[in-house]
Amino acid sequence: MIPDRDPPVEFRYGWVMVAITPVFTGIGNGGVHSLSVFLKPLSAELGWLRGETAFAYLAGTMAVGIGGVLMGHLADRYTTRRVVVPGILVLSAGYLALSLQTALWQFYALYVVLGGLGAASLFSPLLANVGRWFAHRKGLALGITTAGQALAQGGVPYLVSFLIASVGWRAAFTALAVAALAVLLPLSLLIRESPSSMAARSGRRSAGPGGEASPLRPAHLISLLSLAAIFCCITMAAPLVHVVALASDRGLGAESAARTLLLIMVAGVFGRISFGRLADRIGGLPAYMVASAWQTVLVFWFTRVESPFAFHLLALVFGFGYSGVMTCLTYCAQRFVPAAHTGFATGIVGLFGWLGMGVGGFQAGFFFDRTGNYSQSFANAVVAGVINLALLTILLIVQSKRRATLPVETTSA
Repeated sequence: MIPDRDPPVEFRYGWVMVAITPVFTGIGNGGVHSLSVFLKPLSAELGWLRGETAFAYLAGTMAVGIGGVLMGHLADRYTTRRVVVPGILVLSAGYLALSLQTALWQFYALYVVLGGLGAASLFSPLLANVGRWFAHRKGLALGITTAGQALAQGGVPYLVSFLIASVGWRAAFTALAVAALAVLLPLSLLIRESPSSMAARSGRRSAGPGGEASPLRPAHLISLLSLAAIFCCITMAAPLVHVVALASDRGLGAESAARTLLLIMVAGVFGRISFGRLADRIGGLPAYMVASAWQTVLVFWFTRVESPFAFHLLALVFGFGYSGVMTCLTYCAQRFVPAAHTGFATGIVGLFGWLGMGVGGFQAGFFFDRTGNYSQSFANAVVAGVINLALLTILLIVQSKRRATLPVETTSA
């Protein structure tokens, strides 16, 4: 099957979408991920346990996942910009409201709104938009996009940690509200649809650029990928949500502890681009398995290091490998669905990924509160990674057997 080629001018504009999407997802999802630096200040001032504070992350990530399915569908049906702009307004209002909240139930409710109607309006629609612009270099484009997103998501908590130290956590939330409105609203004017999405929306065709004949039906593939996504994201969530608190518990200063998370994200910039290129070369599923194995092998070592150098070195190595997971997962989802449904498919896989992130972050706090350390929490993360690899192995075996029964012309990528 020969993938469609976009006109040269439109193809070049796809790189504009690659450039601006990380800004949206960084500020949007960065607020959700910033809970790692808000965790101790909130717990200290308001008297909340770490586990119950981290539950907001579970609630928020679940809201992002559920909202992402709806927002992806709406973007498929209408346009990306029509979904993104209202999401920016909700995002700004949500950050501002978080600066004023005083009770745990308010914190949970606001994280649900922030995730489900704010961040979700940016994540799935914009990632799907990027994927629809590219045929042969989809992995590279998604890798660069998610790399920039990782840098933004690491940079936002890092900058927020300085704001918290200097002006307090309430003012830090206010600053996020201002940034969302002042930066993202003008940038939304640059959002454009790809030729394939406009054609699919008008009913002229249903196949998207870079789509390939799949040996599994799209619904089956998305279901299996979604199940696998739960467990790989449980694995990564433990360090992403708790590594700052863990490093602080081991004696690292506030800045050094926050730098650990930043280094994970910085290494992820190079990892996502590298794994995107790897997916273009060997296929999304094999590349996904490499990234998943990488994070599974390394995650428990965060509980065994103590010096700042060891924390930061491990953060760099872990960050490079773990970062390829979501790039390859998104790549797989978009390669096996027509352009008219990539937003919805991205949202579905994202829903289960966010579920895993929420469960992983919550379980790590839950077992910390009961044991007084993170050993059990990170051991659970290893088990989840092994389950993910088992599911991916089954999928790869079934896919290989089904491909062998198809005519040669339908199996080309």
